[in-house]
Amino acid sequence: MRSWIIAGVAAGLALAASGAVAGPPAELRPTQVAGPGLYVADLEAQKAWYMDKLGMSVTNTMKRDDKPFEYIMGFGDGAAILALAKSGQRPAGPNGFSRVILAVPNAKGLADWLKTQGVESREVIANVAYFIRDPEGNPVELYTPPQP
Repeated sequence: MRSWIIAGVAAGLALAASGAVAGPPAELRPTQVAGPGLYVADLEAQKAWYMDKLGMSVTNTMKRDDKPFEYIMGFGDGAAILALAKSGQRPAGPNGFSRVILAVPNAKGLADWLKTQGVESREVIANVAYFIRDPEGNPVELYTPPQP
């Protein structure tokens, strides 16, 4: 058993030293994260909130039986940022991952503006990161990279 472990470690070190990359072939590798997806109870209300409060637009609509069941949201450049999908089995409260992070030019400014719209925020790092919640409780981080 010990010789198997030593052989495995040696093979791993040799692979790492050779510069070979693990994972799928280069032409099949993911190139970017397209965005998170949220299962939501009220699809239309969530879509409206992300449009009204954060300025997102619908870049694509997925339908079943001629009814929307998922909206792909973005910021008008065609890039997908967030998928909102209706789910009848979704439990109340936020989804099971940490947060959606949005890069914004002025996190504090947007957090202050959202407060005038009835959206409370929590300052995490002054002028850099502020947390808000959508109507179903999902956390959204407004993030402006700190200046050097």
